[in-house]
Amino acid sequence: MQYAQIGDVVFEVLAYKEHKEELEFPYARHETIKPPSSLQFMGGKELRKISLSVRWHREWCNPEEEKKKLEEFAVKGEYAKFILAEKVIGDFVIEKVFFQIQQIDAFGKPVIIDADLELTEYIKKEMKKKKIVSKKAPMKKTKSTASSQPKYQVIQEQSKDKSISMPKIVKVS
Repeated sequence: MQYAQIGDVVFEVLAYKEHKEELEFPYARHETIKPPSSLQFMGGKELRKISLSVRWHREWCNPEEEKKKLEEFAVKGEYAKFILAEKVIGDFVIEKVFFQIQQIDAFGKPVIIDADLELTEYIKKEMKKKKIVSKKAPMKKTKSTASSQPKYQVIQEQSKDKSISMPKIVKVS
């Protein structure tokens, strides 16, 4: 019997260990001079996170093949429907997978592999494109601003007795 599924990867009831769901709600914390600080609810909710622990045993599946299927799906970086107990939860991606080989046989093949998955809800958002229309008249082309600015030159000016030389900035026309 199927317990959970994401993409093409199916977890049977025998493989299921546990799952946890995490929901976060955005709050802004406003620090004040005198405690306590205050919170402001920002509305909505953050993306849902689900942690799922499964076990594959050689008695009912090939643990290496199941591990490989899960890795291939995660590497694609695609989202897929996550189904839990025959109920569609939503679109999710695999953000992290932790594998632990619990037991191997005499030939080095895994007998038991435990996997802990971290799934994050995926919400596809279309980027809205907005054309910006200017209400101002277009600017007229003029001479470059560099040529319209005054130019200056530094010259050395000497004192009457010619013992001291001082720089002087002079405007050039």
